[in-house]
Amino acid sequence: MGRRRPFRPLRQKLEALALRALGALARMLPFERAGDLGAFLGHGAHALLGRRRRIAAENLIRSMGPDPGGEPVSLVTRRVFGQIGRSFLEFLALPAQGRDALLSRIEFVGFEPAVDWAREGRGAVLLTGHFGSWELLGAAVAMRYGKVSYLLPRQTNPTSDAYLNDVRRRLGIDPIPIGSGMRAAVRALGSGTFLGMLADQDARRVGIHVPFFGRPASTPSGPARLAWSARVPILVAVVERTGRGRFRARVLRILTPDPKRDRDQEVFRLTQEITRALEDAIRERPDHWYWIHRRWKTPPPSAAQGGPPGVPAAPPAVRK
Repeated sequence: MGRRRPFRPLRQKLEALALRALGALARMLPFERAGDLGAFLGHGAHALLGRRRRIAAENLIRSMGPDPGGEPVSLVTRRVFGQIGRSFLEFLALPAQGRDALLSRIEFVGFEPAVDWAREGRGAVLLTGHFGSWELLGAAVAMRYGKVSYLLPRQTNPTSDAYLNDVRRRLGIDPIPIGSGMRAAVRALGSGTFLGMLADQDARRVGIHVPFFGRPASTPSGPARLAWSARVPILVAVVERTGRGRFRARVLRILTPDPKRDRDQEVFRLTQEITRALEDAIRERPDHWYWIHRRWKTPPPSAAQGGPPGVPAAPPAVRK
């Protein structure tokens, strides 16, 4: 039996109320001021959350050395917290922004293939990481190119989860809970939807291990499996900050699954390419990534288990 948490319902209710209040405040403020408030809260979290601060510093040092990007790790760590807070408050403020006003803040680089896919009614996996303003990517693509859905895990606080998904719907994004099954995601891809997914956090024992900053990291294989099953490309992209309230949406790589190759080997190749593309972006802007997460928590399986390197036994692919 799990531990009893008698105060959990009350805590979740208070969290949800605080989130709603924060969202209302963010939408009342000018967009830049909302971002500034988020950065202030992020810096406060940096000062208070010692464990997360240490995790971020340790991850940065092990991955990029004591001076990532040529700056002291303590400074980069503080910027990481500020960036997370700024991006979150900007996300809550997005529904108050008009389409033209929001798009005027974003420079699009490398999205030309998406124009053709949208015109042809083709779907694609829109793959990003917890990098920069990741929630803004889906909203920008939905406003400019076509239908967008997010494949998301459910949050532990169902009331907060419902509120965040409501914000996404107001931005033209249809949330698909991961627990509802992969068939809904495949149907969305088949209908010409850009399916937004994140693939840069520890996937525990269900992930496959690929190199990330020189260390094997358990990585979600779902994006590659879905692209292979639905026969659609993977658009790896990020949104990075170019100024106060200004952004660049940039395509890092376009990957096309080869249906003639062995499925597991192709899934491994695609997952490796996705991870390499995100690593390159993180090396350029180390303060933009979510270093506070224990990315390398799950050790790789023993080589004695056999099978392709890093590829565990997988369920059958979902076919259209």
